[in-house]
Amino acid sequence: MLADQFIRYYSPEMSEYCPVVIRSDGNIFDSSLGHLQTLVSLSNDHDILSAIPADVSPMLYLAYELKCVIVDYENQIYIDELTVPQEEALTSLEEAGLIRPHRVRMAHESIKL
Repeated sequence: MLADQFIRYYSPEMSEYCPVVIRSDGNIFDSSLGHLQTLVSLSNDHDILSAIPADVSPMLYLAYELKCVIVDYENQIYIDELTVPQEEALTSLEEAGLIRPHRVRMAHESIKL
């Protein structure tokens, strides 16, 4: 769902925690059951974890492959670059007070992709 819809309907169970994944098109997916589970679901391949090399973080691998941002309250982790819709979604979440601005850019080379 888009940021304005998510903000309208999101009700955090824990204060100061907003676990989501943001796809490259800016759509936001609740990840309260876990970021990795959300990423696997977005991949549409429930066997994808078996294809990831053992020495690579599955969550970071999928974030890179799917061009997603991993978000909690204090950090927004992305690989290489953000899209404009992702930036806009993050700004909306910040302005709504659901996250603190703290972008963490990781180069794909640093995570053995």
